[in-house]
Amino acid sequence: MNWHMIISGLIVVVLKIVGMTFFLLYFPQIFAKSNVGFIPTENYRTACPRGWDFNQERCFLLSTSELSWKKSRDFCETEGSTLAIVNTPEKLKFLQSITGAEKYFIGLLYQHAEKRWRWINNSIFTGKYVNAPHFSKDLDLPQEIRPEILGFVLEE
Repeated sequence: MNWHMIISGLIVVVLKIVGMTFFLLYFPQIFAKSNVGFIPTENYRTACPRGWDFNQERCFLLSTSELSWKKSRDFCETEGSTLAIVNTPEKLKFLQSITGAEKYFIGLLYQHAEKRWRWINNSIFTGKYVNAPHFSKDLDLPQEIRPEILGFVLEE
């Protein structure tokens, strides 16, 4: 009898058993379905959902969908977020860096009764941090019913 072949065969069987055991133990972890994936951010105690950008302890997402302003706002609410509120120069610079030359809706709404712009958190728009010449105080249509369809920026 050839002992070398028997020992080789036993080693192969043992390796297959060990490999199958590890596969069965870790298969659910490796291929588990997860609705929410988190990635580490600048601060490891804070995480944004997968695909979101982290800046100044906030998470931002540029939508891949193009909707009206009202539908964009409603979508953000269903996601537990809001349209972005640009209230600091740092946030403006960050959003400009991730949007490039593309146009996106933010959380700004023209209030006809008051004849002024307000952020969706009801704070008054001063124009201090948003450099956008197309914001007109004598706009004919309120922002939420304008026919434009654009992408939008979500903020958590």
